[in-house]
Amino acid sequence: MTLPTRLGFLLIDGFALMSYAPVMEPFRAANRLSGEDHYTWRHYSVDGSPALASNGIELAVDGSVDAMDNLDMLFVCAGGNPALFDDAGTFSQLRRASRFGMRVVGVSGGPFILARAGLLDGYRCTIHWEHEAAFLETFAAPRLERGLFVIDRNRMTCAGGLAGLDLAVALVAQDLGAKLARRVSDWYIQREQ
Repeated sequence: MTLPTRLGFLLIDGFALMSYAPVMEPFRAANRLSGEDHYTWRHYSVDGSPALASNGIELAVDGSVDAMDNLDMLFVCAGGNPALFDDAGTFSQLRRASRFGMRVVGVSGGPFILARAGLLDGYRCTIHWEHEAAFLETFAAPRLERGLFVIDRNRMTCAGGLAGLDLAVALVAQDLGAKLARRVSDWYIQREQ
């Protein structure tokens, strides 16, 4: 029996629900449609207090960034102005997680935080268009591309918004096959590309 893939969602205050939900919900749908728990997930914030979305909604979390452990993949969801995010402890934990083989995903403004932690040096990536100019002014080592999402080895980036659905469905296809991925896509009435 294959163990479930353990997902983590690091929610940086100011993250957009519209970027978070499309990347998270397809994994829940994959579990439901298959009748098996292929994925489990936990949520984190920088300090363990509820994460504040851009619309003012607070989302309960399972712990702080220091509690992230035993994950297979971590999604860093950020919005607002990620260029202002400067938490040395978070950057350190992200570097530690990647050293131990965790796949790391930046969503919307999340790639800015991954780049600030040095995790995108030499990697292809994308980011929400709103953050593109600041990203290009700040970083030289990542290779920025325009697109819905980019998968480059164990680093993934997603432009945010509804693009998270495309990324998550692609990951379900990679993990569990195209047939289930099509069912997940149909569940969310996603138009075929």
